Amino acid sequence: MAGIGFKLQKLFQEDYFSSRMKAYAFAGLVTSGPWLTVIITIGLIQWITSSLTFIEQEERELFNLSVSYCFIFSQVILGVQQLIVTRYVADLFYEKRTNEVFATFIGMSKVTIAIAVALFGVFLFFSPLSLLYEFVLLMLFITINLIWVLFLFLSAAKYYQAVAYSFLIGAFVSVGLVFLFAQLVDVWGIPSSLLLLIGFTIGMVVTLFGLFLSMLLTFPYRGIQFQFSYFHYFDRFPSLFWTGFLYNAGIWVCNWVIWFGEGRSFVADTFVYNRVYDTAIFWSYLTIVPTLILFVVSVETRFYERYRVFYGYINEGGTLNQIKRSKGSMQLVLKQELERLIRSQGVFSLFMVVTAGYWLSLLSLDAIIVSIFRITTVGTFSNAMVLVLTLILLYFEDRRGAMYTSILFFTFNLGLSIWWLPLGLDGYGLGFTVGSSLAFLFAVVRLIRFIEHVDYHAFCRPHDWVSTPTERFTKVGRWLNTRAH
Repeated sequence: MAGIGFKLQKLFQEDYFSSRMKAYAFAGLVTSGPWLTVIITIGLIQWITSSLTFIEQEERELFNLSVSYCFIFSQVILGVQQLIVTRYVADLFYEKRTNEVFATFIGMSKVTIAIAVALFGVFLFFSPLSLLYEFVLLMLFITINLIWVLFLFLSAAKYYQAVAYSFLIGAFVSVGLVFLFAQLVDVWGIPSSLLLLIGFTIGMVVTLFGLFLSMLLTFPYRGIQFQFSYFHYFDRFPSLFWTGFLYNAGIWVCNWVIWFGEGRSFVADTFVYNRVYDTAIFWSYLTIVPTLILFVVSVETRFYERYRVFYGYINEGGTLNQIKRSKGSMQLVLKQELERLIRSQGVFSLFMVVTAGYWLSLLSLDAIIVSIFRITTVGTFSNAMVLVLTLILLYFEDRRGAMYTSILFFTFNLGLSIWWLPLGLDGYGLGFTVGSSLAFLFAVVRLIRFIEHVDYHAFCRPHDWVSTPTERFTKVGRWLNTRAH
């Protein structure tokens, strides 16, 4: 996100209310634009299909769950390579080896498709869906996976506007085609769930092509050598793999457990879900948008300047007094910004918890969903803080601390969800909320202890396990490079 710092700082320096609103809107577009676009698109499509009474309930549920499964498991697949590739691409930019970025994109895309196809193969083993439906579903699954890959690279290249426009155009096409195809159900005689899925998939393909075009324009040198050279970062920084994978899996592990508890349902003998819990957690995640916006603004406008000065003195030979002063300034700003972030998000989450009955009644949701929403909103607050603190730990190269946080986040969420599963509806959301809160507390303590001795860590302590890294993944990467070449 470092690329948006200059624009945000410029907007805040103008000291006009309109400029500040532009800054927050821009930060929101960068951090949450694609995510919100997807959620709003799915919400609009669900609203459209629910209003079309001639489409059977099971057909609507089959379509909605198909889309939901694609997004959930694509996020987990992304977590396998997300931080590894992000770090590798950042190093390529730092070393001015941008001619290798496109090849890395090709390599990551191939690995992502391979994992997606393998996972889909397991899904096919248990699925009695029609061959045509499974084919369209596979196309959607691969398309969404590649969208996240392109999003990662274009964000690293700071091409945010192209990302936003691609998602908006794809969303418009998806909603339009779903509405159009829904009118043709009786004309074509094709199952409505399949028609809706085709319409949504075409919209996602439009987004994919928009992002890919932006990728081609961003990286004019498109060599394909050394596509899998980033594999050696799995050996060099294994903590990044565990951090990314366990955090993304930890977000959904509670859903996977509760899918086998009270109130679970099956659709088309394929998709298992829990309508009550899944609906509550869906709306809860919308409440943490302020954190995503405020975090980017605070980091890019105040914290990063102090961070750069502190490490500038360390790397370029500043005096002891300069290092001490810059350390104190950085610690103060970080403390102020984290307090502001927790206070702002806390007030907003509390407001949503208190007024949940009013807002969710407008959507005609059950009272039990409102009750679980109040619990999971506290959990999403802690989840958002876990994400923020993990990113700050990675800022300071405390990869071990970030990994421990993700391990605890995943383990607590899994263990507590299983433990409280026998409580049924009365216990839904407790595992997620308590697990996320415990991981949040650990991350706070870890960050405070690390920041107190940040100068010691910068001078004396090895940043990570760099002593005797294995070459297991490095060898695989070399072998794949020779095969690809």
